[in-house]
Amino acid sequence: MDSTLETELVRRMKKGDRAAFDKLYEQYYDRLYRTACLITGNRADGEDVTQETFIKMYLHCTELKKDEQFRYWLYKILNRTAWQISKKHSKEQPDEQIIELADKSTTDSPATQLLKNERDRAITEAVRKLEYRQRTAVILYYYNELGTKEIAKIMECMEGTVKSRLFTARKNLKSLLKNEWIQEDRYEWL
Repeated sequence: MDSTLETELVRRMKKGDRAAFDKLYEQYYDRLYRTACLITGNRADGEDVTQETFIKMYLHCTELKKDEQFRYWLYKILNRTAWQISKKHSKEQPDEQIIELADKSTTDSPATQLLKNERDRAITEAVRKLEYRQRTAVILYYYNELGTKEIAKIMECMEGTVKSRLFTARKNLKSLLKNEWIQEDRYEWL
């Protein structure tokens, strides 16, 4: 979505325009849901986090001072909500199909797809084992392709802290994946 159009939709939503809210909801739902599922580790909590995020967005939209900062503000709400729900439900088992359901489009052969699914499952499991702040930084950086400055705004910390968390998370992921069946040279991003 064009940032000018998004800013206009935010302004309209702040004035009570339900159609503007609906467009923003449609625009962000899939990304927020996937992020919430990855952070919390299961679809039920991911759905709760996503819905709660949109409720808070609608109820508190007038508190947003700079309409251009809407995306950061929205992800910040998601992060806080996911943190609260994750603390409550930290003992639950993750849904093994989160990645598969989040990315259904593929043109690979069945054998290639099977290997990819196994790799994705192993990576998802390793990410889930990370400490919450490291896990959130990894998800925002690699799955949502946000920069370290953007993540710092969302997580309300210094950019150096985000870089440190990513460095430590990569180190931890490498160790976790190395202990699994995956060879470390298959993952250049680690």
